[in-house]
Amino acid sequence: MTNIGLLCTQSIPSNTGSDKVALRWIDKDLTTREFTYQTLDQTSNRIAGFLRQFPSANPEYVYIYSPRTPEIYSIFLGALKSGKVGSILFPNFGEDALLDRFSVAPPSTIFTTFPYMERLVKLFDRLPSLKHLVVQGLDNDLSDRFLSLDKILSADFAWESNTITPPTQPAILHFTSGSTGKPKGVLHVHGAAGSHSQSFLEVFQPEPEDIYWCTADPAWVTGTTYGIIAPFACGITQIQYAGQFDPEIWAEIIQNQKVTLLYTAPTVLRMMARYDGEIYKNLDLSKLKRIYSVGEPLNPVIFDWGERVLGKRIYDTWFQTETGSIMIANRPGVPIKTGSMGKPLCNIEPKILTEAGNEAQVGEVGRLALKTGWPSMFMGYVNQNDAYQSKFEKGYYISGDLAKVDEDGHYYFVGRDDDVINTSGHLVSPFEVENSILELAEVAEVGVVGAPDELTWEKVIAFVTLKDGHTWSKSLEIKIRVYVSNRVSPIASPNEVIKVESIPKNKSGKILRRILRNSYLGLPLGDTSTMEER
Repeated sequence: MTNIGLLCTQSIPSNTGSDKVALRWIDKDLTTREFTYQTLDQTSNRIAGFLRQFPSANPEYVYIYSPRTPEIYSIFLGALKSGKVGSILFPNFGEDALLDRFSVAPPSTIFTTFPYMERLVKLFDRLPSLKHLVVQGLDNDLSDRFLSLDKILSADFAWESNTITPPTQPAILHFTSGSTGKPKGVLHVHGAAGSHSQSFLEVFQPEPEDIYWCTADPAWVTGTTYGIIAPFACGITQIQYAGQFDPEIWAEIIQNQKVTLLYTAPTVLRMMARYDGEIYKNLDLSKLKRIYSVGEPLNPVIFDWGERVLGKRIYDTWFQTETGSIMIANRPGVPIKTGSMGKPLCNIEPKILTEAGNEAQVGEVGRLALKTGWPSMFMGYVNQNDAYQSKFEKGYYISGDLAKVDEDGHYYFVGRDDDVINTSGHLVSPFEVENSILELAEVAEVGVVGAPDELTWEKVIAFVTLKDGHTWSKSLEIKIRVYVSNRVSPIASPNEVIKVESIPKNKSGKILRRILRNSYLGLPLGDTSTMEER
């Protein structure tokens, strides 16, 4: 079975059955609703039947622009069942961010909620491809273009589930933001489900009775792959929470819902670590077996905190929007080395390349590349074939990340290709400097960038936020610089340390060093639509 929508709703393991809970939805007031695999299948079939009324020879893009609701899952899977391309957008996108994405891949149908309808109505005249705006919260259709989602979900649309979907048929659209230009539309196919399921089984090693929670927004590749497709395709019960992050509420959810597998971001873990003495001592987290991290390299301080305070091992994972699924990870059965993002998964062949395209020596920093051919490798950037082709060299996908590998085959993230700082001919990893500064008791978060310098080519700039109860002073700045000098090297010591109120990050927790760098240099910030809200 190739179609991802069918795989997620009709390939339930025989020992579970369609009456098994697929999704336990937790509202903001912590009340819960349960949706079985049978319910998920039925509701997504209605969405598919509705969309099948409007056939097209070309890929049609169906967008979901909505806050977190349980209906998102049925809409997304129904769109895939129907043969359309599904794309979930962050609900905090404004008009410019929406138009940037719609200009790349014009929408045929947009699903939204009533509070967001007005924002989309303003764009109608600029979206000639848009056939329908389907709104949750409308009792009845307002016109041929304004349709009620509630009405669609209560109807009985005819839909044949035996239609064969080629594995190469486009299925999922994600967007990536660069420092310049419009976001690129990253296109994945139905055959990607092979990587989604295999990587989930290999890394998370779920058992039938597990309760799984992926905290990533479904609009992010992590939230789509590991918050929708992988757990459903493997017949696992997952929970989702409609509210915003709150360390105390999240910890209580883990306890009360008996979560066994947690997939989250280092940012979340760092925020939780601030409260380690106040929240966790009275909670029963005995059901929680493992924690997994994604979005940026796992800081050793947080790794130690997980074992010391929670008594849980945290496993780092690495993948990208373009790879579609986890490529390198720490997981049970693989020895963990502090600071390493792990070893490659089965059938994944990474290589560290020099600028000349040769394979780097053990311990040498180079470009992280992956041998092409895994099922979830993206099939293209929409209408940007030159940009797509530029990502490949001699049968390898060039990730844009710098890394190194040790003699045991463990991979270590160094930074983005454009983030590593070249100071006096020495390469300095922002991540390494950030790690050392985070070890100081006064520092809550930190972001490190390089800035032009007449003498050294680039100088090291550190932006820090302080923990509650600590104040900024010149002596603290000196302390930070000396500490980095001792922990990393004198060449890595920041030339400047700047106190800020927050460190800009995207929704997956990655530090937006471009924003920090451009702000420091007085340059335009570029695309900020995916920035984490504060």
